[in-house]
Amino acid sequence: MTGTAEDWPAFIKHHFATVPFLRFMDVTVEKTAPGSAELSLPLKPEYANSYGIAHGGIAALLVDMAAGVALRTLKLTVVTIETATVYLAPLPVEGRVRAVAKAVHKGRRILHAEVSVLAPDGTVAATGRAIMAVTGTDTGVYSKAD
Repeated sequence: MTGTAEDWPAFIKHHFATVPFLRFMDVTVEKTAPGSAELSLPLKPEYANSYGIAHGGIAALLVDMAAGVALRTLKLTVVTIETATVYLAPLPVEGRVRAVAKAVHKGRRILHAEVSVLAPDGTVAATGRAIMAVTGTDTGVYSKAD
């Protein structure tokens, strides 16, 4: 399946609904627009760390995923070079966490995105950044290896 420039963010939103890892983690791509994306994830008791709050890996996972989806709306294929997550407040193990990502720099080979991870009550629980390498133009045709 391919998309046009007008419907590409919608195509990416639909495509990520079929990605096995996102489905396994129960991640929903809520919104997409050129250079931005919003994802959500249900918080579960199984995500608790020894303090009874969600493990920080949940926020880090969302930083990488949300940045990747946001950057794919630019009709480019990308791979993660680096992510960084700053933890600001605990995430509970109930409700839905949201991640809002936006592209902040688009070079020919390197893209940068910023992400806010929001607790169910809207508190900014973490912020993050991602640096991704452009591996090609996204055609919307994927193999099993993608």
